[in-house]
Amino acid sequence: MGTAYFYEDILKQDQADYEIEETEVELEYSRIQRAIRCVLRDLTRSADRVVEELDEEVAGIFHAQQSILENAPLLEEMRNELEQEMVNAEEVVKGVFRRWERKLSKRTAHMPSFPDHDVADIGRMILHSLRGMHTHSLEDVPEGSVLVARRLLPSDTVHLSRKSVVAVVVAFAGPGSHAALLTRELGIPAVAQIPDVLHEVSAGELLLVDGSSGTVVVAPDDETTASFCQRLKQQQSSADEARQLCHQAAKTEEGTYVEITANIGCREDAVLAAENGADGVGLYRLESVLLSRKVFPSEAELLTEMRNTLATFGGQTSTLRLLDVGGDKSVPGLDLPAESNPFLGRRGVRLLLEYPDLLKTQLRVFLQLAQERDVRILVPMVTLAEEMTRIRDVAEDIAAELGMRKLPPVGAMIETPAAALCLDTITPHADFLSVGTNDLTQYTMVVGRENPLVEHYFQDDHPAVLRLLELICEDAGDTPVSVCGELASRTSGLQTLLDLGIRSLSVAPPLVPELKHAVRRACVSPRTRKHYGETIPTK
Repeated sequence: MGTAYFYEDILKQDQADYEIEETEVELEYSRIQRAIRCVLRDLTRSADRVVEELDEEVAGIFHAQQSILENAPLLEEMRNELEQEMVNAEEVVKGVFRRWERKLSKRTAHMPSFPDHDVADIGRMILHSLRGMHTHSLEDVPEGSVLVARRLLPSDTVHLSRKSVVAVVVAFAGPGSHAALLTRELGIPAVAQIPDVLHEVSAGELLLVDGSSGTVVVAPDDETTASFCQRLKQQQSSADEARQLCHQAAKTEEGTYVEITANIGCREDAVLAAENGADGVGLYRLESVLLSRKVFPSEAELLTEMRNTLATFGGQTSTLRLLDVGGDKSVPGLDLPAESNPFLGRRGVRLLLEYPDLLKTQLRVFLQLAQERDVRILVPMVTLAEEMTRIRDVAEDIAAELGMRKLPPVGAMIETPAAALCLDTITPHADFLSVGTNDLTQYTMVVGRENPLVEHYFQDDHPAVLRLLELICEDAGDTPVSVCGELASRTSGLQTLLDLGIRSLSVAPPLVPELKHAVRRACVSPRTRKHYGETIPTK
């Protein structure tokens, strides 16, 4: 609950443009060069700040923007624009970046894979620098504000503070956008895809924002406000209660144990997960290591980083996922060709099998960790049984080199309908299964996770998705099944997952206490326990 604070996009504002003489071209271009140097310094500071306050995966956004800013064709185009149009630097920057944004929104497979919103963000930062704006306008947002904007970009969200911004409402953003990622990391409620919000809300109006339901109430009456305040109070009370019991095992009312593990990507995540009572690491994502570097880490560097991250978990099991990257994410040191539809291209295990050195580095590190602690290896984006057999063959060769007699458990990530429907061909080669509901939903519902235009089709509790989950649990037999993704994180869907036979969930570290609390209020019916061959537990 807070008052509306409007944030305007500088690229959409009218600039003070003026014509220049031929003798002034060098002067205006030098202004652009100075502004770029200033922005590069700011990007470095932003990355450092995010690493300190959030994690290195998020900081990778700013490293990517630095590489865009150093792109030679972009700089050359600004120089040409100056010489051809003979207008001031501000007008040139605005024109060039708006043009690049339009181009990239209609890109082909041969164009650079820069996100159009990243390019627009950089243009805005250069304009701020040219106009002498050395502080970001979001640094001065009054306390208790609900930020209202057409859209937010990475350079905006890094300046958000929970002390001043209580919620965010944007006209355009998808669940996979950078703004969505950063607000989730900060724990700031956000509601998006309200195209008319800039016309329906006035600055200073009281807003009630419910990030769970995706609703915004404008200028509520006293009764609505009082009811909302009561809900906020109850929510805080429930959160406090959940945190007090977070280190206890999560058992349903009749005594069924449900494992609640954490998704992590760095040491800060691991510390928070341990503090919140996670039963181990359900998903260690290596992408954060990748995005924070310009070159892929050496075997020694990766081993040191993972050791430090996992040190906080003692003897608890940690599931280590091999890199899940592809056409939509660049890999340092690999010149990956652009793909017209990267989510249907070389992702996950498909890419790893094409680059054996990349695969072997990770497996050597994972197997060395397996000699020190309880770990499992998870293979991403498995579609065919032969992918599992090829990974196991490589792992067994490395294990033999290390003098290991036995591999740690090797599991398959089930994220496509093909894998779910042909599970009987995969389970003979998998010691456990992890269902990634975000991608399973994307491929089942034929909806891009990062496309806000079809966001309403992204229904991870759709009967088709739940039916596939049911088939997975049925066909898995004695092979353990866990679930990660947004569906696992929502307490509203917990009972459905328990009824399907799911007994292991992996969620973001801050959500562990709440989910454990929800488990204790749930109940698994005798019929469900009998169906899955479970003994009736004793309290």
